[in-house]
Amino acid sequence: MMKQGLNFWLLMAFAVAVCSACQREAPADKAGSQTPQSVGAIEQAVQQSVEGIKGPMDKARAVEGTLEKAAERTAGEAQGATP
Repeated sequence: MMKQGLNFWLLMAFAVAVCSACQREAPADKAGSQTPQSVGAIEQAVQQSVEGIKGPMDKARAVEGTLEKAAERTAGEAQGATP
């Protein structure tokens, strides 16, 4: 569980770094020199980071559902046991 949280925050830090790198202004002599290949590489990196986040988030949602069902079942048993 701890490792999933760490992976999530590492991916978020990577996404922030990529986004901040995209927003930096180019030096005056190199303005407009960004090639379509570098734009494609950036988009690919962002897509990979998003895909990397989806898996752990889906697992977390599944675990959350399991825990909710267990809590409901435990609450039902507790009410049934109370005189």
